[in-house]
Amino acid sequence: MRILNNDKGIALVTSLMFTMISLVICMALLHMVISGARTSGAYKRYKTSLDASYGGTEIVTKDLIGKALKILPSATADEFSTSFLSAMGGLSTPSFSACLQMRTNISSKEWTGACANPTSNPKSAPDITFNLNAETGSQYKIYTKIVDTREWRFTSISTTSAGVPVLINNKIAGNTDRSSTEALVKGATAGSNNVKVPHYPYVYKIEIQGEGTANPAEKANISAVYAY
Repeated sequence: MRILNNDKGIALVTSLMFTMISLVICMALLHMVISGARTSGAYKRYKTSLDASYGGTEIVTKDLIGKALKILPSATADEFSTSFLSAMGGLSTPSFSACLQMRTNISSKEWTGACANPTSNPKSAPDITFNLNAETGSQYKIYTKIVDTREWRFTSISTTSAGVPVLINNKIAGNTDRSSTEALVKGATAGSNNVKVPHYPYVYKIEIQGEGTANPAEKANISAVYAY
């Protein structure tokens, strides 16, 4: 056997190996950069949608629910619709469902018809919708749905015409005196002795979704429990 002692071509093989290794490293770096850019873009879009959802939550809980409760005491369905739509006049493309009046005023155990047993998806038959402007780009649409209104149970004492005390079991969704913001927050004052009625707040579980109007994939959901 004769061993060939010839190293011709080894430089070519070595250079090809280093070239392949370099290409693999470059491809890995390029993939990391592209993935990072995609992740950053997705997070930015989600953060913008989340901020829009938080903004919608602030508007609904701190403004619209209070306005709805003040309209409700003596309003018919038509009067409520007219007054509440006027109260939403400052918002972009506002709308609300026929279930809003029931869900803000009555405990969820007593909801009836199509308003009963709502799904947790705020985009499916929402109670309130409106658009919010973005600093740049298209608007974000806010979908809001009240999925639960707490029921309060308490016992009070009444007196018959014969002076006999009677226990009365009460069920309410919240403080029945909506004459003013102070009454809603602090409780009502009743009787000649100005007896303060305990405040039973309206407690709602609300689902909110903020969604880009140009790209519905840009969305964020919030679940909130709000007491008024």
